Amino acid sequence: MQVVIDGRPLVGNRTGIGVHTAEIARRLDVTPPPIIGSHAEIADRHGLEHCRFAVDPYPLGVLWQQLSMPKIEGDVVWGPHGTLPVTLRTPAVVTIHDFTSITMPGRHRLKTILSFNLFIGRSLEMAHRVAAVSKAVADGTMRGFGVPASRIEIVPNGVDEFWTPGNGAEDDYLLYAGTLEPRKGVEDLIAVWSSLPEPRPRLILAGDPGWRTSIAGAPGVAVRGFVTRQELRDLYRGARAFIYPSRYEGFGLPPLEAMACGAPVIATRTGAIPDYAEGAAILISPASRAELRDAIVRMLGDTGLRQELRASGPERASHYRWDESARTMARLLAEAAACG
Repeated sequence: MQVVIDGRPLVGNRTGIGVHTAEIARRLDVTPPPIIGSHAEIADRHGLEHCRFAVDPYPLGVLWQQLSMPKIEGDVVWGPHGTLPVTLRTPAVVTIHDFTSITMPGRHRLKTILSFNLFIGRSLEMAHRVAAVSKAVADGTMRGFGVPASRIEIVPNGVDEFWTPGNGAEDDYLLYAGTLEPRKGVEDLIAVWSSLPEPRPRLILAGDPGWRTSIAGAPGVAVRGFVTRQELRDLYRGARAFIYPSRYEGFGLPPLEAMACGAPVIATRTGAIPDYAEGAAILISPASRAELRDAIVRMLGDTGLRQELRASGPERASHYRWDESARTMARLLAEAAACG
């Protein structure tokens, strides 16, 4: 079964959809190895060394997808970005991560809106199977586009043996990891952190700048930018608390990784976060600075609570594994290919 993968999420630093694409692609048990196509060079091929790459340079990824990708021969196509070429005749599976470019257009760049919104409806009609990263996304796919439940499968994000606890020691910092943009609630976090009485832990922000980023370093705030997997694991392990105040998520991977590494987690009830973190993290309402502040104060003042979450987080995260998600995706691709 020759699988062709839309590799646009792998161009640049791996964040979000790029991590999902890479972790599943590296584990797909198919022969021959998948072909990963893209409009630009994919510099980070970690874990994908066995795959084949087809790069056809285009100034815009969506132009490559619509004009060049249909020419790559295969038995089935996987669209991890949710959309497909409108002229595609090959059976396909698409993965849906969220619909924020439709529901929150003011929080995305114009090119993102155009490349997704113009093609998502037709892509969902064309796809033989639809993978949703969470139940919330699956519900939105059925409600917003009328896709029947029989065509949808939940293929969640996960962790693997890399994301493990350290020696249990904690350093004097709070950590956020993810794209630095308003939707992620980073400004809420900075405002709440600034209101904490001295002495307070440092605040470390790790992630690429995103849409309308105006995050600047201040005394006690370290803006680290994109960090490697190894650096991020070390940061998770040493954090006094990992804080993820996102206002909306399709899934919400960083809190799961943090839990796997033994970090005490504070996160908002959005996406799949309540599904995997309920009872193993402190969960708060999105956009509530009051709840966020109360949670941070409680976490910092209760050593026993932090120890309890350091123990329960890894066990809970162990139920979400990339191996299982890859097996599910391989089955969906085989089912779609059989329809060709």
